[in-house]
Amino acid sequence: MSKRVSLKQFQQDLSTRLQDAGTRTTLATSLGVRVGNENWLVELGDISEVIAPAPWVRVPLAKPWFLGVANIRGKLYSVVDLPAFSGHAAVTPGPDTRLLLVHSRFAVNAALLVSQTLGLHSLDQIDHQESGASDTEWISRHYRDAHDVFWKVLDMGALVSHPAFLQAGI
Repeated sequence: MSKRVSLKQFQQDLSTRLQDAGTRTTLATSLGVRVGNENWLVELGDISEVIAPAPWVRVPLAKPWFLGVANIRGKLYSVVDLPAFSGHAAVTPGPDTRLLLVHSRFAVNAALLVSQTLGLHSLDQIDHQESGASDTEWISRHYRDAHDVFWKVLDMGALVSHPAFLQAGI
């Protein structure tokens, strides 16, 4: 049975929690994902959902990284193996693999297959690292965290507008 709390006590507790929430400065703004043997950060605002892989239908005459089309809640999404597209080995489907649904503001119905998710991260808590030119046009920044783990930040806009991403046919 639940504990009974007076309305006054409830309001005081709620007020305290709201004040504490207002003083917090570090918010998780990125989702860590595994792309090949690398750790990438994806801005939470760039994805609408993270789901277990939905069944997809292969498309003939498509590049190897274009896995096919999936029906997700009545909408068709192109399924892209993000590691394979980025020059790594293709994802081997398993219990940790996930689909990142690209946010609708990018006007592409794309789902990015990643090896696994690595939790939420705040860019405020890790150090920006200058690394010169990026290896791909869709990596915007590099970071190294307190555990000496190297992270690449995905620029979703650059990825989904890149000509190679938009041309999946062979």
